[in-house]
Order: sequence, then structure tokens, then C-alpha cells
Amino acid sequence: MSDVNETYPHSWYMPPSGVERGAFATNYGDPLTPYLAAKEETYRISPEDITGIPPIPIQPIGFGDAQRLICELGGDAAPDEWQGSFHCKYNYGGPGFKNTSTFKESDVQMNISNYGEVRNSSNVMGVIRGSVEPDRYVIYGNHRDSWVHGAIDPSSGTSVMLELSRVLGTKVKQGTWRPRRSIIFGSWGAEEFGLIGSAEYTEQYLPKLSQRTVAYINVDIAVFGPRGMPSVQNVIFQAAKQVDAPGVDSTSVYENWLKYSNRTSPEHGTIPRMGYLTGAGSDYAAFVHYLGITALDMSYTYDRSKTNARIYPAYHTAYDTFDYCSKYIDPGFLSHQAVARTAGNILIRMADSLVLPLNCSDYAESLEDYLKTAVSLYQEKLQTWNISMEPLQSAVANFRKAATQMDQMIHSSDLANETPLKVRKINDQLMLLDRAFLDPLAFPDKYAFRHVIWASSSAGKSTFPGLADAFASAESPGQPSAWGKVHYHLSVLSQAINSAADMLVEVI
Repeated sequence: MSDVNETYPHSWYMPPSGVERGAFATNYGDPLTPYLAAKEETYRISPEDITGIPPIPIQPIGFGDAQRLICELGGDAAPDEWQGSFHCKYNYGGPGFKNTSTFKESDVQMNISNYGEVRNSSNVMGVIRGSVEPDRYVIYGNHRDSWVHGAIDPSSGTSVMLELSRVLGTKVKQGTWRPRRSIIFGSWGAEEFGLIGSAEYTEQYLPKLSQRTVAYINVDIAVFGPRGMPSVQNVIFQAAKQVDAPGVDSTSVYENWLKYSNRTSPEHGTIPRMGYLTGAGSDYAAFVHYLGITALDMSYTYDRSKTNARIYPAYHTAYDTFDYCSKYIDPGFLSHQAVARTAGNILIRMADSLVLPLNCSDYAESLEDYLKTAVSLYQEKLQTWNISMEPLQSAVANFRKAATQMDQMIHSSDLANETPLKVRKINDQLMLLDRAFLDPLAFPDKYAFRHVIWASSSAGKSTFPGLADAFASAESPGQPSAWGKVHYHLSVLSQAINSAADMLVEVI
């Protein structure tokens, strides 16, 4: 892509000077106040003691600068499979550059002018008090800060949130509606600097949020792709079936989603494919990984059959503008409307349903899928170290049994005529399910990651993250003692999954 006529403003691809930037750290939240809310008088560690920051500078460049550097590299010609799209011969790169007038020196100098300072950033909150269970919260959030203009990231999601709050707020003011549970809207600050606003909010209100939050709904980039915990899959599907797909006559969002991205479920057949919240890519991170709150990240992606782009090319650049969005991402803003209607539908279901619309059997299916991959990848090698996977297999089977009983009880009971305390008990079991997967000691080297199912992983395997990383480490040369860590993570997983199963059965 070296022809400027193929780039913005002629297409959605970046011009030669376009540069994607971003914050890079393995930790999230204010790095000066680990595990403490960053209030004005909070104790702050020394900047020299900050962890999670890369030790060397990182400087992204546009393809214009990349072309100059690559096309002037000296050395022998690279093999054909290494040749790229620039109109020049790619060389191995060294030593130095070709003897041309373009580069008279053999070095490229990078001047660093970064500096650190403490700045104030605010979260802006709105609340609709619940009518029956005001002490149960459904939180809906997105960040407010951006890299330069931020028409898509984050303003697409923010516009959806503002419209939902306007519509629901109007109904409340008119006296025509009030949710059963309280709805909290959060406009988070300083997300681009490391999810700071949302992370500090969870640190400040940890006990209250842990005990009372039903779910967290995140809408950041409203035109990207949906992800969530398995228990919310069903409510997302139900909402998607009730919303028309943008620009497609007589087709729902669900049907359109099913057409372009699907998978085969042992229980449901062919269904839309939904990603998991396994990393820390947006403000759901602290709610999922630190507090164990059921969460989802709602958005509407572009047609993958027409592009292989990882994300829209103007992401985190100065070209993320209203013109770019309206011309190339969402002409007529129809996808924005579809996301707003779908997310609003989910929000109302979460806040208004007598019984929380969370499906435990879908969670069991995800655990079984992870287990199947783990057995295939690890069981044979673990047997040679006398490490059994039977406790993990038994735990997953226990969870399936408990989840099936819970879902059957919910669907077969006339809960509308049951006592409020029984409904409350069931809702508490559903609400606290993901908290049972928390283990504060499972990942001592990962800041604020406590959820043993959805923690980040460097192993790149679609299975339990702690087990996958421990196995990969143990297989490294000269690491025979690391197999004990694999056994440890098997025990952590087994205990957490059994604890979650216990959450779903009768109290005693």
C-alpha cells in the first residue's frame, strides 16, 4: 500500500504520514497508586518503582517513513517470501544503508522528548435509581478521552451511551418507567493512558461493587466486534433478534451476525461467534479481572468478507474524524443505531427482568471447550510427570451438573408467584457466579488479574490461561522444576470451578 491515491481521503487506509499510537503497559490503572484509588491525598509510590512499563522506547511510524528505511537497507537481497508491497528490492538490512544520497550515515537517530507529570482526570457518573432493588447495580460505561479527535474511539460508543441515557432519563422524568434495579452510567477518564478512570473507580468502591453489581456493559468502539462472558451470550442473542440489521431489509442483527461469523455449539447448533473478554483492551478489564463481575463489550463490526483489517485503519490516529467515520465506517450512522438499540435492549433486560437473564449452561459449555483443548494439549505430557488432570475434569463435570440443575429450576418454576426472597436468592447466585472464579494468588506476576478463566495469556492457546502459560514455561529448556507450577494451576482451576459449581447449588 505505497500509492497515496489508495489512501485517505481516497479510501479508508492511512496516508504515508498516518501513525497509530497508544499506551503500552502490562498493568492497568494509575501506576503510582497500585491497588489504591488515586485520590488527591492518596499515597503514591516513587516513579522509579513503577512496574509494567516497557524498559525501552517504542516509536510507531507511518508507512512513508517505513518505505524510506526499508528501501535503503543495505546487505544481501532477502528471499522472495520476505519481499513486500513497497516498489523496491527488500534486503536483509545491513550493515547500514546503501551508499546513496538518501542516507549518508549508517545510523538512524531517534530523539525522545517524553516527560511524566501528574494530571487530574475525572469520571462523570449518572444514576437511575431502581424501584424494587435499588441496591443492585447494572453499570453501563465507556471512556471519554481519545487520541486526537477520536470520532470512533471512543465517541461512537459515547454517543450511544448518551442517547441511551437521554431516552431512559426522559422516561423516568415523565413517570412512565423506572427500572427494577439501579442503572449507573460511567463516562470514564484517562482510558487511553491505561484504563485509569474505570480501574480507580473499582479500587475506590471495591466492597460495594463486589457485593452489589449485577453486570457491566461496555460500549467503546461501537463499530468493531462483540465480546462477553458465556453467561450473557443468551441475552445478547435475544436482544440481537429484536433489532433490524443496518442497511439490510427484513434481517435482524442476529441473522446478519450469524451469516458472517458463526460457530457450532453442541447444545444450540449453529450460533453467532462471540469473543471472550480475555485481555485488558478496554474499561471492562477491572470489572472482569479484578472484581469478577459479569460483563460484555457491545459493538457492531464491519464486513470481514471485504477486508482483512485487524481494526479500522484510522484507529488511534489523527484521522479518526467525523468525516472518516461518516464516509468509510458507518455512512448514515446506521450501525450506531443498531448498537444503541441492541445495547439498550440488553441494558433493560438486565435492569428490569425479575430473574437475571444469565445462562449457566452456556458457561458450562465454554469450560468444557477449554477442558477439551487442555486435555488434547497437555494430558499425555502431564502423565509423564505423574500429574493427573482428573480433578479438573471432575470439577468441570460438577459445574455442568450444577448449571443444568440451576437452569432447569429457573425455567420450570413460576418465579413470578414465588416469595421475593427466593427470587433474590437465585439472582444472588447468578450475580456472584463469576466472583467464585477469583483467586488473588493465582497470578502473582500479573497486576489485578484474579479471574482464573479469563486472565490474559501469552501462550496463545484457547484454553485456561494460567495452565497454558505454566505448561509453556515448564516446557522451556532447563525448567524441570516448573512442572510443580503446572500442578499448582491445575489445583487452582479445579478449586475455582468447584467453588463456582457450589455457588449454583442449594445453600447447604
